[in-house]
Amino acid sequence: MPAMFAIAVYGIGNPQLTPFVAFGCFGLLVMADFGGPRKPRAVAYVATALVGAVLIVLGTLASSAIWIAVPAMFAIGCIVQFSGVFGGYTAAAVTALLLSFVLSVSIPAPASDIWLRLAGWLLAASASTLASVTLWPRFEQQDLHARAADVLSKLAVLITTSRSRSVSGVESERKVAAESLTALRRRYATTRKRPAGPGRSDRALVELISEIDRTLAFVKRPFHVHLEAEHPCLREGDHLASAIGQTLEQAASALTGGPSPDLGPLRNALDTHREALDLWALTQLREGAAPEHVMDGLAVDDALRAVSFLTVAMTQNAAVASGYDVPEQIDPIPGVPIHQGVSGVVRRVLRSVKDHSSLRSSVLQTGLRTGVGLALAVLVSQSLHLDHAFWVVLGTLSVLRSNALSTGRTTLQALAGTVLGFALAGLFTAIVGPGSPALWLALPVMIFVAAYGSTLFGFLAGQAGFTIVVITIFNIIAPVGWRLGLARVEDVAVGAAISVLVGLILWPSGARRELAHELAAFYGAVATFLDARLSQATMPVQASDSGVVRAAAVRTRDRAGEALNRYVAERGAKPLEPEVAGRLLAGGADSILFGDLFSRFLGAGYETDDCPDSSAILQAQLEILVNEWRCLSRRMAGSPVTDPPSVNDVALRQAGLDCLTRWSSGAAGAKSAIATVVTGEWIDQLGELAAELDDPVKQVIQAARTPWWR
Repeated sequence: MPAMFAIAVYGIGNPQLTPFVAFGCFGLLVMADFGGPRKPRAVAYVATALVGAVLIVLGTLASSAIWIAVPAMFAIGCIVQFSGVFGGYTAAAVTALLLSFVLSVSIPAPASDIWLRLAGWLLAASASTLASVTLWPRFEQQDLHARAADVLSKLAVLITTSRSRSVSGVESERKVAAESLTALRRRYATTRKRPAGPGRSDRALVELISEIDRTLAFVKRPFHVHLEAEHPCLREGDHLASAIGQTLEQAASALTGGPSPDLGPLRNALDTHREALDLWALTQLREGAAPEHVMDGLAVDDALRAVSFLTVAMTQNAAVASGYDVPEQIDPIPGVPIHQGVSGVVRRVLRSVKDHSSLRSSVLQTGLRTGVGLALAVLVSQSLHLDHAFWVVLGTLSVLRSNALSTGRTTLQALAGTVLGFALAGLFTAIVGPGSPALWLALPVMIFVAAYGSTLFGFLAGQAGFTIVVITIFNIIAPVGWRLGLARVEDVAVGAAISVLVGLILWPSGARRELAHELAAFYGAVATFLDARLSQATMPVQASDSGVVRAAAVRTRDRAGEALNRYVAERGAKPLEPEVAGRLLAGGADSILFGDLFSRFLGAGYETDDCPDSSAILQAQLEILVNEWRCLSRRMAGSPVTDPPSVNDVALRQAGLDCLTRWSSGAAGAKSAIATVVTGEWIDQLGELAAELDDPVKQVIQAARTPWWR
């Protein structure tokens, strides 16, 4: 930045070009700072530079008249801020893009100056791109891939070991896999620009990390038994466990540059295991084995089969995250981003826009709040004819947050940081004198402190550093001494006051109440999905289209996830621990995954129609399960609800035993008996999950009812 600023000041010397060089470098290298491999990183900088150039043209054209500038600022503020919903590089570029438009619309200039402004911006973008890809580039995505590959390898060892008789060995491998997963999640959480959004590879990586977490949790406690317990089909079960391990190793290799994984062996092992499991159950019953023994054996290897389906999902997402096509040997697990190319990007963008088109969406609220706040700042600064209108709008942008309380606290930090920066910069300027060469010598250090301090010490330090940089830059361009700092304090105070006003008027509760509403909608959609998906076993003819309700559940999950992200990023005190909200979101997502796995099981022809009495029991318990999830939804929505009855695991087990007995006597088919047992296990597990979520739901309700000023 100092080098490009020197070129602008002494090499070109145009007052319209110089600010765009200085602030362009700061915005692109500090406010954006794209990560990832060199090529996509460079593409991100080029794309941001081109979009910023368009915004500079629009901003300059709108700057000539206040009646054009204000609505233009509102529209651009809303659109650019809302675009952050796409995540990844798009979200990282939001502040830098807003800065380009704010700078151009706040400083009035004729249309003839557009080319000078564009030259300054593109000069800054070229230098920023070159610096980003050559000076100590960090490759966070490769590091995440390597860590995810390490977890997959350890998970493969755990699943293979789980088929052995060594309980101590299983516990040791389980601990190792859990520690590796913790390291992955910690690294993901601390990645400054996390990959996410409509990008096919980025989205697949996010899904993969979630699936690894679910798989490890499932292996720890599947269906009341452990994978290392007595299992019925030793050879076929061991072969399936071995195929799972090999597939996970291939997925890990793909993440670190290896070839695309092959799901063919796992598919064959699944088919062989299913046939062997059915034959084992039939043989055991014909030989006089107790139905209880057969039922326990089915539950053990059904857990292994569920892990195999999770392996399919993880492998497909690992392939997509590595840049490969989805392996075709097995149909894609629902949720894997299979659409490629331009059409796939367009589909995901349109879906994201549709999902956040409601006023309940925190993304849309933030976009509108940003547009209103910045437009009001432009109106006030130009109406009052303030000398540095840019600082007023920038102060509004810096301070504006998602609720009134956090905006107020940030206002105090902004003013304190600005005063601190003014004092330090004023003292330094008074000592060395305006226009002194010492300002050039100090500028690189000041820029470093401004960029480094904001990340290390927080907003107040960043505001102080930025104030020092601004005062130094303008004292180099037009030496006026410490009075420039005083003007900045006044303008930032005006911008901060506008932020507080907008925060008080527009959604002052922030993200916590919206989070409760989105979680309520999500759980309601989950209840409908579970009803449709599990009813396929007991009432296949009457079951509704589970594909449609699944799509609705996924959309509400995405909105709830966005609300959670907003809540976590929100400044200020949090009456609800983010981990609690994350547990609720994960619980709902797990239920969707369970429904997907169950649907794949039913796809092999398993129905409960040969055991009508048992099927009726299952349907009754399913209605209780769905009611439990709907009650959780209603509670978070604020409706009074009495405690619903819980799923009866004794009745579910008896339904399975009765159907196994009918099978042994020839009155029922094999698939009906097995379907009855497996359906009962899934209903029981989902009922336990709903019970575990009751306390987190209570905490969400309490947080939503907390007044916004507390």
